[in-house]
Amino acid sequence: MRRFRYLFLNVPRDNPENPFVYWGQKPPHMSFRLLIFDFDGTIANTLEVAVEIVNELGAEFGFPEVNQTQLIEFKNKSVAELLKLSGLSWMQLPLFVKRARDRFKHHLAQVHPIEGMEEVLRALHAQGYQLGILTSNTEDSVKEFLDRYDLNHFEFIYAPDSLFGKSKVIKDVLKQFHLKRSEVVMIGDEARDIEAAVKAKVQSVAVTWGFNGEEILNECQPTYVVRKPAELLEVIKAHGPHHA
Repeated sequence: MRRFRYLFLNVPRDNPENPFVYWGQKPPHMSFRLLIFDFDGTIANTLEVAVEIVNELGAEFGFPEVNQTQLIEFKNKSVAELLKLSGLSWMQLPLFVKRARDRFKHHLAQVHPIEGMEEVLRALHAQGYQLGILTSNTEDSVKEFLDRYDLNHFEFIYAPDSLFGKSKVIKDVLKQFHLKRSEVVMIGDEARDIEAAVKAKVQSVAVTWGFNGEEILNECQPTYVVRKPAELLEVIKAHGPHHA
């Protein structure tokens, strides 16, 4: 079996008035035990920093500067569509991700939690959930952020090298923690987070406050879509460790 690179820290659908939106197949009446969070755009507000990093790397990789108007347009585009727009090839993508991760360390002081997420994470931890992070960022950057905001409530941080390796990691986590698929939920702001959950056959919560917009997230058929951190807390509590 492959060795894990975990960093253990503590051993009606179209109605905008709905507090949260339910999608996909009806989930089984089982309790959630492990909540796996994406980091960038889900816990941490990294959107503006991401734009700065993309523009810093533009000269090296040969793509034009990104502005705020374009950023809004990008929210409902897939990775393949973004690569086409930027002129970046799939072969260049791993190097670009490495460079971006390195640059992120220099911008970390600018990054703050998504408004409301600190309270949600503390509440979930206090209610007995196991929490983990599955990120395309680096373990060191995530740990430094969690230390700064006193958010060390997570069982592990896992940072796979590939942008598209999250489904394999979720399956590994199921084995590592001896959990059923119905006991695990993936929470993320990008289509690839939800696609990973679908591939691993676990439930998912798509959050709309991050990089991808609600339109493209819905196409991936998440179990739930939430628009505010408080709504995430309500969804999870409905399937909590003590929920009958």
